Amino acid sequence: MLAKCQPINRPAATRRPGQTSRPPSLKLFAYVANSLVNPYRTKPGAAGLRTPSAAAASAIFGQRRLPSPKHHEQQPRPGVPGRGAAASSGPWIHVAAYRRGATLVVCTAMAPTAADTASVESLLRCPIKREQELVVGRLENGMQYVLLPNKLPPKRFEAHLEVHAGSVDERENEQGVAHLVEHVTFLGSKRREDLLGTGARANAYTDFHHTVFHVHAPAVNSITGQPMLPQVLEALEEIAFHPQFSPSRIEKERKAVLAEAQMMNTVEYRVDCQLLTYLHEENALGCRFPIGLTEQVKSWPHETLKSFWERWYFPANVTLYLVGDLERSTQDTVRLIEKVFGKVPPGREPAQALAALSPPLPVAAVTAAGVHSNGNGNGVAAAAQQQQQQQLGPLKFRHAVRPPVQHKWGYGPLVPGEQPAEVKIFRHPLLQHFMLSVFCKLPIQPMTDMVHLKQLLILRIILSVFQFRINGRYVSGKPPFLSIALDISDSGREGCAVSTLSITSEPADWQGAVGVAVQEMRRMQRHGLTQGEFDRYRQAILRDSAQLAEQANKIPSVDTLNFVMESLACGHTVMGHRDAHEAMNAVAETVELWEVNALARSMLTFASDYGAEAEVLATAAAEQAIEPGRWAYLGPTRCTSIVACIPAYVDASGASVSAGSSSGRGGSLGAAGHLDADQIDLEQLEKQSQQFEEFEVPEGAVKFDPSPMEIAMALADPSLDCTAADDVELPDSLITSEQLAALVAERQPHYIPVLPGSGEPFPPPDPHSGIVQRRLSNGIAINYRYTDNEPRSGLLRLIANGGRVAERPGVGQFGRVVVGSRTLSESGAVGPWGREQIEVFCVANLVNCALEADEENIVMDFHFSAVDGGLEAMFQMIHMFLEAPRWEESAMERAKLAFLGSVKSIHKSLERATSDRVLDAMLGRTERCFRDPTPEELDALTLDSMKQAVSELLTTGNFEISVVGDFDAAELEALALDYVGTVAPRPAPQPLFVHPISFRNPPLSERHQTWHLKDSDERAVAYIGGPAPARWGPLGYFGELKQLSGPVRLPLQTKAMMDATARADAEASRRNHPLFASVMLMLLTEIINSRLFTTVRDSLGLTYDVSFEVTLFDRIRSGWFMVHVTSHPDKIYDALNASVNVLRDIRWAPVNRRELARAKTTLLTRHESDLKDNAYWLGLLTHLQNPHVPHKTLECLRDLQRLYDAATVDDIKYVYEQFNFDDDHIFTCVGTSGKEAPPAPSPPLSSMALYENEETELAAAGDRGDDGRSSTLPNPMALFTAWMAAAQAQNIRNAVSGIQQQELQPGQQEARDGGSGGPSNQGKGQRGAGVQ
Repeated sequence: MLAKCQPINRPAATRRPGQTSRPPSLKLFAYVANSLVNPYRTKPGAAGLRTPSAAAASAIFGQRRLPSPKHHEQQPRPGVPGRGAAASSGPWIHVAAYRRGATLVVCTAMAPTAADTASVESLLRCPIKREQELVVGRLENGMQYVLLPNKLPPKRFEAHLEVHAGSVDERENEQGVAHLVEHVTFLGSKRREDLLGTGARANAYTDFHHTVFHVHAPAVNSITGQPMLPQVLEALEEIAFHPQFSPSRIEKERKAVLAEAQMMNTVEYRVDCQLLTYLHEENALGCRFPIGLTEQVKSWPHETLKSFWERWYFPANVTLYLVGDLERSTQDTVRLIEKVFGKVPPGREPAQALAALSPPLPVAAVTAAGVHSNGNGNGVAAAAQQQQQQQLGPLKFRHAVRPPVQHKWGYGPLVPGEQPAEVKIFRHPLLQHFMLSVFCKLPIQPMTDMVHLKQLLILRIILSVFQFRINGRYVSGKPPFLSIALDISDSGREGCAVSTLSITSEPADWQGAVGVAVQEMRRMQRHGLTQGEFDRYRQAILRDSAQLAEQANKIPSVDTLNFVMESLACGHTVMGHRDAHEAMNAVAETVELWEVNALARSMLTFASDYGAEAEVLATAAAEQAIEPGRWAYLGPTRCTSIVACIPAYVDASGASVSAGSSSGRGGSLGAAGHLDADQIDLEQLEKQSQQFEEFEVPEGAVKFDPSPMEIAMALADPSLDCTAADDVELPDSLITSEQLAALVAERQPHYIPVLPGSGEPFPPPDPHSGIVQRRLSNGIAINYRYTDNEPRSGLLRLIANGGRVAERPGVGQFGRVVVGSRTLSESGAVGPWGREQIEVFCVANLVNCALEADEENIVMDFHFSAVDGGLEAMFQMIHMFLEAPRWEESAMERAKLAFLGSVKSIHKSLERATSDRVLDAMLGRTERCFRDPTPEELDALTLDSMKQAVSELLTTGNFEISVVGDFDAAELEALALDYVGTVAPRPAPQPLFVHPISFRNPPLSERHQTWHLKDSDERAVAYIGGPAPARWGPLGYFGELKQLSGPVRLPLQTKAMMDATARADAEASRRNHPLFASVMLMLLTEIINSRLFTTVRDSLGLTYDVSFEVTLFDRIRSGWFMVHVTSHPDKIYDALNASVNVLRDIRWAPVNRRELARAKTTLLTRHESDLKDNAYWLGLLTHLQNPHVPHKTLECLRDLQRLYDAATVDDIKYVYEQFNFDDDHIFTCVGTSGKEAPPAPSPPLSSMALYENEETELAAAGDRGDDGRSSTLPNPMALFTAWMAAAQAQNIRNAVSGIQQQELQPGQQEARDGGSGGPSNQGKGQRGAGVQ
């Protein structure tokens, strides 16, 4: 990507507050001399001098003493400590000098005194300040609770009940029971069902170490107007402590779990499982995956589930988390928790086990279980109660260590006879790339003291610099690797910290890729960072910290809760972002380059010195004796496991002939790892590798079989020597003030009226949305809106009409736009500045950028800092990109390789290949603008042809800029005028080419397809597709849109007392509104997903995952729908037919008011929540001034919520009638995998054909009512669907007595059953988390 600079890893759900801070305030004196005669170039840090006391460190970093200089030794000066026996009559200083271009920069700083050193040591020993508003308490029955107020989103809260039991706690004959118990307890709860319709969402998941039931709820019930917190807590209490293990529920959820196992068992998932299997080979984490053994899941009796629940579901093994806008005091919340959960009796061991048991927790923890930590408990129980408790058996307590496993650590002395970690290989025909993972497991260092924050800051600097260097290797010529990444992170779910070096390459290049990775690890391990790298990335991390501290009140409750849960699991002190900022700021001033290099020296040896572990330990011991502090506290680390995941076959050139898979440890496992039975046992895994010979070898392919010894030798190659890294020059600016002034004088940029003829270049903000619109004299349109969603930062989108739809057909033509855009992204260079310099510039100014071509546009997205020059730096990048982009042959080759890999991966990916066949049938194989170029088309592309095609679209008359964030509007307009307004004016292409889109009418054999993928495991997926209405314009109209003739009329609600004329007028006001199609399609999508989930998944048990989505465009005058359903090969055709019947049965069972109200609640709640997201606002602003999207105006945004409120069931029916789900209008494809293709019915849609025959017979009989509908009963499937739709509304029967005919209030979200495909998460292609 262009200037892809992300030195700061910032996942939303797990970011640690300790990763934030602000720049230090050092006492620096700088002297800048414009000296052209000095021939010497002094490297940063080369002249640094300091006293030994300045190197004093902590228990983490040890102590460092500089050896006495061998030359120019000074004589001791009595009475003055410092340089050994040397003395001084004055203070010492640090000196650093380096040349930037023709400028020599000399910096000095006062060296710390002994008093300063003592102050630093005292600071690092200080405990971290805990989040002041965090409340952690414990009920008398042992249950822990965690409370934290959080105002985003307002009037909503998160309630998560964590049971500290997961798959790692299962016995040999219980593998998978934790997951099944989660399903049964959650979905069997009546009180959970009562949450439906209240605006809440509920779900659950199971992982190695815990099971979590979670509810996202409004503060007030949208139906009753009562507070939701008591109702939510009562539901969670019933789920965990009063489950109903009914036989029917157990069997239903048993089917769901088995279906889930089929759905999850992709080759990417198997790669993740292989990595975890060998990473944790010594403990249960390597073999106890949450899905368990399917053969066991099929056979457990009721007693097995009940036994596991009784063993682990007790109060002392449970933690309740409440985070959000609770609208009540902490004391009131605690009292409510005590009222609901305090009545649950504590867990007890069987009485006869008293003598054999010992407390698993320390005495303090045992005591805490019976006494409220906030002083609200009732103290010691009476003697009679104690006697009774002893008779009942001892109290049960949670494991002291979670997860309860032992790890093999990658540090410390070698065990006698210990050998380097062996390379384990997983070969599979569906893998495309060579993927090598080198692991080192270390204990988690609980973050409790300031010195731990210092270590964290240093680790982040190391990781950022390493990735920057890898990026530099990637852009230098033709790299032998696709990606190299280094990660060092804590894992609460695994109970350890894991260092991972991941290498991905084409099979033929694997040795070169391993060589690059090892060489860069050795370069950093042996030579460390340069002074410039250290200064640059420390400053960038601290500036990022300052931004995060400002955003402390803008973090959603769910992200805050996940962070708190993970922090407590790792033993970290939970810090507030502002406190963490201040703490990191304080420790940053104590960090020195030698400390960073010492930690890098220790942490990177696991990969830099594989095979030489004994030698490195001896060297480290000798060096530490001479120079304490040269190695960090752990000393050298060593590799604990190595896993290579490789394709089974390659072609004659060594390139892959298989499908793509790119995955990392735990990537797809998430918090709900699921695996088929054949993948869990190690012996079975070995057998699987021997089954590959049974696969059909592709024509011309040869076996790819590097041996473990070859890979080990590549990692240990002694010839991979390295020298110290050269620093990269940091540009102060990309365009000088003199150059900018000359451009302004030459081109005279200014603002012009937004609307031609209006005469007003500065219209006021829109009163409804706050959006401001401007237009520059060179034709570039600008939309912006101020928000404080992310303080001190913002998003900018530069968009040019074009994209895939602008591709012209033909070899040598097709692909010029998308591959050309990727080429510019790969280049990342502008004007005189290379990619590395642009990346450094972005790092220093906290600017991230991404460039790509989507279906309709060329899009350039920026995330920028709005302070300290970040806004100006971003506009400088935009100016240089538009004025002087660099087109490079090497970047073109990398772009082609990326697309070639994507094309090769399709035909062996079950999901992608199946959906691709549906698109081929719908649009034709020659109308391929929505898919990637073929290898022949890629080979025919030239740099000049791509440059011509992209440059024709990158014109000022074809640009629109949208900006959202916390910025100064005057500064934004001034910078846009100077940097964007001075781009040379060029008109938009006329006419703008748009690839024609038309739907085919193929024969039935092509319209309804099946295919089979040979694999070691059985899976199946089906897709159903067909035409859909366009997003803009009247329904059913697919021609070119004209500008709106006048102002947009407000949509009116249809009321019961209206006469026929008024009702017709209200209906016309809605259906003529530009947003009508888009809003109604979203509502219909939500309703169809609800029916699919209820019928196909929950009632028929044919799938675990089914979803309906409509693909809509802004400029393209068409769209399509797609249903995706997974199942077992034996059930996939039943699932296909059931899904199609749900689509058709809306004719027989029209959408009712209750379904519509629930869909409105879900979508409006999502809209209200998304308004707190800058990315959502950016989407709202995009195309507001695009002449090719004439119906998207500010008035549309004004009426969005009003149109949702006004929608009626007749409107939904009207939109539904735009679809045709008949057999000769839909397209289907069923894909299966396994060793043999299952028998397919002929035709595959036989049940649908029968359905059509029934309908035809009814029509032929002329048995129609006045409204055109059949007065004869519909078929049984339609009745069943109608009954299920009506049953959904009955879940709120107790709350709506007497108001059944009223509409639900909008703005609240829908609670749904756990499981992907649920009603609240399925619109617009979103997949629910599922009950996992």
